[in-house]
Amino acid sequence: MDRSRTPSGALLVVFNALYWPYLVVTCVLFFVPAFFIFLVTFWQKPRRALHAYTSLWASHYLAWAPYAGIRVEGRERAPKGRACVYVANHQSLVDILAVYGLRLPFLWVSKIENFRVPFLGWNMYLNGYVPLRRGHLPSIRRMLRVCERALRSGSSLCVFPEGTRSKDGALKPFYRGAFWLAVRAGVPIVPIVVSGTGEILPKGQLGIRPRPVTVRVLDPISPDEAAGDDRRLRELVFERMQRELAVLRGQSLVAEPALATIPLEARVPNVGDGSAE
Repeated sequence: MDRSRTPSGALLVVFNALYWPYLVVTCVLFFVPAFFIFLVTFWQKPRRALHAYTSLWASHYLAWAPYAGIRVEGRERAPKGRACVYVANHQSLVDILAVYGLRLPFLWVSKIENFRVPFLGWNMYLNGYVPLRRGHLPSIRRMLRVCERALRSGSSLCVFPEGTRSKDGALKPFYRGAFWLAVRAGVPIVPIVVSGTGEILPKGQLGIRPRPVTVRVLDPISPDEAAGDDRRLRELVFERMQRELAVLRGQSLVAEPALATIPLEARVPNVGDGSAE
C-alpha cells in the first residue's frame, strides 16, 4: 500500500468506521497479556518487560495502520545505561503512539484522569507510570519526589513539557518541572520532535486522517550546558526543538517564547505531563 497517500471521501469514512472499533476491542484483548506480565514481574522497578510490551501494543495502532507508519530517526542518540528526561512536542493524542514507537525504556508522567480510563489507564498503573493531579500542590510535590527518586535510581522519564496539545502545531512555552528535575538529578534532557501527528488527529477532532509520521531523537543536552540553570536549560531545549521542527516541516523559523509562566511556578515546578488534554 502506498503510505505517501492519504485516503479521502468514502475511503476515509470506512477507515474510521473500522479503526475505532478495532482500537476499543484490542485494548480489552491486549490488556490480558499485560496483566499476566505484571503478575510475573510486579516486583521489578522499573517494569521494563511490561513497558516493552506496552510500547508494541500502543505503537502498532500507528505503525501498522493503512496509510500511516512511524519513521524513527536518531534513536541511537538516546543515552545507554543511564537515566535521562525525554521531552517531546505535543499536538495530538497520536503523539503518545508515536513516542512509544521509539521502543525506549521510560516512565510517563501523566494527568491522573488518564489512569482512570478502563484498560489503558489500568495498564498505566501496572507500568508504574507517575500520576499528576493538575493544579493540586500536594500532588505536584509528590510527583516531583517520585520522579527525582526514579531518575536517581536509573529510570528515565518522558513528558510533554508544553502541558497540553498545540492547536496550530507551533511549539508552546515549556513548563519548568522536567528541566528542574534534570538539574536536580544531574541527568541530561533528550529532546524528541514529532512531525505529522497534528494532521492525523488535531486537537478537538475525532476523525482520523492517517499519514506517516516522523519521530526524531535529538542530541542530549546536559544541565552543564546551561550552567545548572533550569531556566536556561529550558530555553536551550526549546530553541533546538523549535529549529528541528521547522526543518522537518520545511518551514521558516518563527521565534516563540520558551517559558511558561503560571501562578504555581513561583511555589513549585510544574512538569507539564505525558498526556493529552
